[in-house]
Amino acid sequence: MRSKWSMLPEELRLQVLETLAQSSFEKHGLTNYALVCKSWQKIFEKANFRSLTIDDEDFPRLAKIPKRCWPYVKHIWLRILLENYYPMHRTGSVRPELLEDTAAYNDRIESTIVRLFSILSSWEKVIKPDARGITLELSVHSPSNSTYIPRGVHVKGLDMRMPFTGNPEYRDTVNVELAASRALGGYVHIRFDNQLSRLKLVKTLIIPRHTRRRFTSFTLHQIINRLPNLEYLAYEPWKQPLETIQDMVDAGYVNLIKGSLPATLKQLVFLEDRNENLVTTALMPSSAANEKHVRKPNYNNGVALANKSLGFENIAATFFVEARDFFQAYKPEWIWRNLRSLTLTSYLLDSKREADEINGMLQAAGVAALAMPMLQTLEIWNGGVGYAAIFAYHAERGEAVISWTGTWDLVFSPYVLDMWRKVGYKNHRCEKLGVQQRLIENIDDVQGYVDVIGLLRTKKHVINRQSLDELRYELENNCICFP
Repeated sequence: MRSKWSMLPEELRLQVLETLAQSSFEKHGLTNYALVCKSWQKIFEKANFRSLTIDDEDFPRLAKIPKRCWPYVKHIWLRILLENYYPMHRTGSVRPELLEDTAAYNDRIESTIVRLFSILSSWEKVIKPDARGITLELSVHSPSNSTYIPRGVHVKGLDMRMPFTGNPEYRDTVNVELAASRALGGYVHIRFDNQLSRLKLVKTLIIPRHTRRRFTSFTLHQIINRLPNLEYLAYEPWKQPLETIQDMVDAGYVNLIKGSLPATLKQLVFLEDRNENLVTTALMPSSAANEKHVRKPNYNNGVALANKSLGFENIAATFFVEARDFFQAYKPEWIWRNLRSLTLTSYLLDSKREADEINGMLQAAGVAALAMPMLQTLEIWNGGVGYAAIFAYHAERGEAVISWTGTWDLVFSPYVLDMWRKVGYKNHRCEKLGVQQRLIENIDDVQGYVDVIGLLRTKKHVINRQSLDELRYELENNCICFP
C-alpha cells in the first residue's frame, strides 16, 4: 500500500516541502531534511544555501560547497572580524587606535576580501549570472566593540533577543570616548594592486550602517570596478563629527560618484547615518554630541549625483546631498528616461525657514521632474528628534497628488501648484492635481529620523531593510548595534 505522502499530487508535495524549507529557522536542520531522499535534496539545499553569513574561519567550508549548490547562493554576508583590543593595565582605559593598528586592520580586510573574490571567481566557471545575481554584503568590526561600548549588541542576535554585551565592569573605568574612537575606527584604505578577481555574478553590493569603519572612495572604487554587472548599490556610511574631516569625506563622495558608479547601476541607496539620540553620544566626542545636528552637504555632492543619475531607475540619497543642489544642477537637455522614484533630503525643510525659500526649492524640483517621464514618486524630506517634514509627489493610473506631512504647516505657492500640475499632465496625462496636508501634532511621535523614514512611500528604497530594523531596535532599546 502506498503511503499517504506518496498519494499526494506531486505539485502539492513540492509546495509542502518548499513551505517547510522557507519556514525553518535552524539551517542545520535543513541539511538533515536534504538527506531524506533525492527528491527532497534540491528543495532543502536550495533553502540551506540561499543566504550565507561567513567570516575568515568559514572559507574552508565555503570552498567545499558542492558545485550543484553554487547556483542556490543568492546572498553572502562577509563579516570581517578584526582583532580584539583590551584596556591598558595602568590606566584601565582603552588605548587609542594607532597608525600601525589601522595598517594591520587594513591588511586583514584586504586579504579577506581578496580571498572571497577568488573563491567566487571559481564559481563563474560553472554557473552563469542569472537575472537576480548574488548580493554581496560587507561589514567590518572588532568583537571588542560591543564589550567596551555600553549596551552594545550584535545584530546576529537581534531575532533571538540576545542580551546586550556591553560589559558593565568597564563602564566606570574605561574612557568610553576612546573605546568609541576604536569602534568608529580608522579609514579602510586599501590598494588591492589588481588582486581582486572580476565577479560577474554579483549584482548587488551592500555596505550597511553597522559598519562604522569608513571605506574610502579609493577602496570602494576598486571593489566596484571588479563588479561589471552591478545594478544595486547600498552604502550607509557615518557622518564625521568634525567639519574639517567631513570636507575631505565629501570630496571623496564626489570622486566616488563621478568615477566609480558603473553604467549598469539601476538603483542607488546612499544614506549618511548620524548621531541624534542619547545612546549614540557614546560614539561621539561629548562636545559634538550635545550640538544640534545641522548637515549642510557640499554643493558638489548634489551636482555630481545629478549628472550621474540620468540612467538610474531608483535614487535615494539621505543627508549627504542637498535636494536644492541636485535640482539646480538640472540642464534643459537632460532626460531621466528610466527614473521611477527619487528621494532626497533637504535642510531647507525646517520650520525656521521662510515658506518662499521652501517653495522655491519645490518649484525647482518640479522643473526637473518634467524631464522624468517615468517618475511615479518623488519625496523630499527632513527629520530628527521632534521634527519631521515630507513633500511628496505621486502619480499612477491617471491621478497625480502632491502632499505635505510635517510637524508644522506649509502653504504651497501658486507657482508650485502650477508646476506640479504640468508634471502630472505631461508625464501621466493627469487632468487634475490633488493636494493633501497632514499635520503631525504630537512631536513625541518623532523620536528620530527613522520615524520619518517610516512615513515615506519610498522607504524601501531609502535604507537597507536590516538597517531600518536596527535603527528601530536601537531607538526602542537604547542600545547600539554592531555587525
